[in-house]
Amino acid sequence: MIRTPGAIQRHGFLLGLDAEQQTVILASENAEEFLGVPVKLILGGSLDLLFERELLAALRQVNCRVDPSGMVSYLGAFQIRKELFSVITHCVESTRILEFERQDRLVGAEMMNAVITNFVGTLARLKTRQELCQAFTDQFAALTGFDRCLLYCFDNEGHGTVLTESNSGRLPSYLDLRFPATDIPAQARELYVLNTVRIIPNANYTPSPIVRISENPGAAAAGTQAIPAFDLSLSVLRSVSPVHLEYMRNMGTLSSMSVSIVVDGQLWGLISGHHAEPRTIPFLVRSACDMLSKMVGTQLNAFRTADRLHDLVEFHAVQRELLTQIAAETDYIPALATRMDRLLKVTHASGVALSDFGTVYTTGRVPPKRVLTQIVNWLDTKGEFEVYATRTLGAELPAVASSAAEASGLLAIRISDLSQRYILWFKPEILETVTWAGEPVKNVDSNERLHPRTSFAQWQQTFHGQSERWSNVETESATEFRNALVTISLQRAEEEAELSSARFLQLTHSLPTKVFTCNAEGMLTYVNQRWREDGLSDSGLWFGDGRLAPEDEARVRALWEEAVVDQREVLEAEVRVRSNGADRWNLVRLTPFRRVGKRPAGWVGFLLDLTERREREDALRIAEKLALSGRMTSVIAHEINNPLESITNLMYLLRLEAGDTGNAGEYIGMAEAELERISGITKQTLRWNREDRAAEEDFLASAMFGEVLRLFQGKTRNRMIAVHKRYAEDIVVHGVIGQIRQVLANLISNALDAARVGGNVTLNAVYDGDDTVLSVTDDGAGIPESMRKHVFQPFFSTKGDLGNGLGLYISHEIVERHHGKLEIDSAEGKGTTVRVRLPRHPSEPVVSASQ
Repeated sequence: MIRTPGAIQRHGFLLGLDAEQQTVILASENAEEFLGVPVKLILGGSLDLLFERELLAALRQVNCRVDPSGMVSYLGAFQIRKELFSVITHCVESTRILEFERQDRLVGAEMMNAVITNFVGTLARLKTRQELCQAFTDQFAALTGFDRCLLYCFDNEGHGTVLTESNSGRLPSYLDLRFPATDIPAQARELYVLNTVRIIPNANYTPSPIVRISENPGAAAAGTQAIPAFDLSLSVLRSVSPVHLEYMRNMGTLSSMSVSIVVDGQLWGLISGHHAEPRTIPFLVRSACDMLSKMVGTQLNAFRTADRLHDLVEFHAVQRELLTQIAAETDYIPALATRMDRLLKVTHASGVALSDFGTVYTTGRVPPKRVLTQIVNWLDTKGEFEVYATRTLGAELPAVASSAAEASGLLAIRISDLSQRYILWFKPEILETVTWAGEPVKNVDSNERLHPRTSFAQWQQTFHGQSERWSNVETESATEFRNALVTISLQRAEEEAELSSARFLQLTHSLPTKVFTCNAEGMLTYVNQRWREDGLSDSGLWFGDGRLAPEDEARVRALWEEAVVDQREVLEAEVRVRSNGADRWNLVRLTPFRRVGKRPAGWVGFLLDLTERREREDALRIAEKLALSGRMTSVIAHEINNPLESITNLMYLLRLEAGDTGNAGEYIGMAEAELERISGITKQTLRWNREDRAAEEDFLASAMFGEVLRLFQGKTRNRMIAVHKRYAEDIVVHGVIGQIRQVLANLISNALDAARVGGNVTLNAVYDGDDTVLSVTDDGAGIPESMRKHVFQPFFSTKGDLGNGLGLYISHEIVERHHGKLEIDSAEGKGTTVRVRLPRHPSEPVVSASQ
C-alpha cells in the first residue's frame, strides 16, 4: 500500500492522461478546487480546455514512448487561476502523470546553481565523514529553513543513528540518538532508494482520493470510481501512511521533508527536516537538496573506498609476507605457528588461535584451551563452510558465554576439508549503551490498529555479549587467506602443482599470457584479464565459439578428446587464435589438476602469443632465402651471358638468311626482343645491390599488352582462353619499359594459369586522376581471404609446387620503385583482378636496384 495509497496530499492536485496525452483519464478529487471545474467534467475532458498554451507547449516536449523508465521531469512554474504551481511529470506505463504542486514563491535556477557550485567547492576542503555530514546538514537547513535538520545513517540491522544536527531551538535536539529500524519498514526503505525526496507540508492534511472514468455500468450515475492500486512510487504528492502522520504529530512536527543518501545503490542514510508548523519547500529547492545528497553519497563512497583500500593494502601486505615465508615449507602449519603475531594482523582482531588436530597455537587475547576445543568441535558440526563470522558467539554457543570478555566476536576459517584445522580470530565483548529517541516499541489498540510510540524522550539500553562488527574487508581478507592456505595444501598433496586460488586470481590478471581453467568437458571456468583484453569470450568450450581459426579448431578438438580419454598430463599445440578480430599464433598448453585421491578436477592452461616470434623466424628464413637466391641468381646470370651472346649472334645470322619479310621475320624480331629483355634482366641482376637511375619513357599500354600477349600465344591457345581487351589505343604509361613489361608478363601469366580452361582474361588500361591504371582480370577460383595478405611475400605461392613465390614479390617491388601501387581484389569462386597503379608523371626517378 505504500506505493499505491490511492490518494495524494492536498497541497496540489494530480491528473493522468491517456497514451496520446490529450485526454484526462484520472484525477485527484481536489483538482476541482484548484481548476474550478467539477471533477466529472475534468475526467474525459481535453487538456486544451483546462490550461494555457504555455503549459501545453511544455507538455508536448515529453512522451511516455521515449522517456526512460523512472524519469521525473520538471516542466516549470506556471500560473493557474492566479496561483503559482510547479508542474512535475512522469509516466506509469502508458499513462502520463501530471502533478501540480502549489508554490508559495518563485525560485530562480541561477540561485540553485550557485548553491550547488559553492557546495562543490566546499567538498574539496572536507577531510572526514563527520565534516561532510555537518556541512550538508547546515546547507540543507539554510536552503529549507526547517526548525530541525537531522542527518542519520543506518546500520546493518536498519537502525538509524543521528550523526549531525542543525537546530533553531524550537524543537528538541536528537543529536547522537538512535531510531529503531521499525520506524522505517523494509518496503519504505526500498521506496526511499527509488524516490529519493519526500515532503509532507502539513501532517494534518486529509488525503484526496484519485478517481477515474468509471468502467462499471452500475456506477454510471456517479461517473467515477477510485483506483487504489495505481502506482504512485514516483509521485511528489503521494499520500503517506496515517501511522506516519500520527508519528509526526507525536514528535511535535507538523511538516517534514527527507532526502535519501544513497551509496553504491544502497540506502546509506537520510537527511530529514522537521518544522513545528506547516511548511512548503519549492520543488527546485528540493531538487537542489537531492543533487547535494548525490554529491554527498559520492563523497561518502570515496571516503569508504579510501578506508577500504587502506585496510586492503595493510591486510594484503601481511598476507604476502606470510605466504612468501611459508610457501617454501613442506608443512605450512609449523611455519604459521612461529609467526602468530603476523597471523593476528590478517584481520583487526585482538587474539588468534591456530588449531591443528587438537594442537593449538595462540597469541593475543583468546579464551582458555578448553573453550577453544569446544568452539572447534562446534564448528565441525556446521558442515561445509569457508568463513564463519559472528559478533554474538555466546548467544550462538551458550557453553562459551563465560568467555565473552575474550571471545564475543569470532571469525573462523576452515583450512582443510579433511582434517580438523582452523584459524580463529577473536574480538572481545564491548558493553554498548544505546540512547534511543524514545523506547523503540509500537502500540496496538483493542481494534488491532497499529499506533506509533508517543514518547521520544531519551531511553537507554545496554547490550551485552557482543563485539565490534567484523567488517567486509576483514572477512574478505580471511577468505583470501583461507583460499591461499587451502591451495598451498593442495600443492603439497599434488607435488606443488599450483599456488592458492586466491593468489592465482591475483597473479593471473597481471600476467602477459592468457590463462584459463576448464572442467573435464572443456567448458571454461575461469579466464584472466589478458584473455578478455584480447576479445575472447569467457564461456563455452575453451577451443570453440570461434576462438580458433576454423582449420585449427577440428585439430585441437581431436587433441583435446585424446588427452581426456588417455588421461594425459600435458596437451600442447600451436594454434591460430582470433584475438580482437585478427589471427595470431599462440602456444596452448594445458595440464590437469586433481583432487585428493587423484580424481580429476579440471584443467589449467595458458595461451602464449607466438606471432612476433614466428614473424621474426619467417623474416629470417626469407632473408636467408633471398640472400641465397640473390647469390645463385647472380651466378646464373653471369653464366647465362656467354650462351646468350651466342644465341643473339645466331639470331642475327638467321635474320640474314630468312630476311625481314613474312612470319619468320616477325618471329625472329620477337625472339630478338625477348633475348634483349633477358639480357637486360641478367645485367640488372648483376647490379642487384647497386642503386642506378633507370631510363624512363612514355609508351603505349596497348603496345605493351600486345607484346606480352604474343609471348603467351601458345598458352592462350592451349587453354582455349578468350582474351578481352578493354583499353583505348592511346593510353600512355610512364616508366622503365623493360620493368613494366616484366610486371605485366608476370600478371598475365598468373591470370592465364588461374583462369579455368575455356575461360576469360580481361585486360584494361584507364586514366584515374593523376594515375594510369593497368588491370588484369581472370575468372578463376579466386584467392582465399586467408592467403590474400601473404601474396606479396617472397616465396609464397598459391600454385603449390608450380610456383616459386617470387613473381608477385618482384612485381610489387618494381611497382613501388615506380612510386605506384599493386592492388588485388579477389572473390572466391569468381576470380581475381590485379591493378597496377602508376603515376603519369612521377616526381622522383625510378631506382633500378631491387633492394
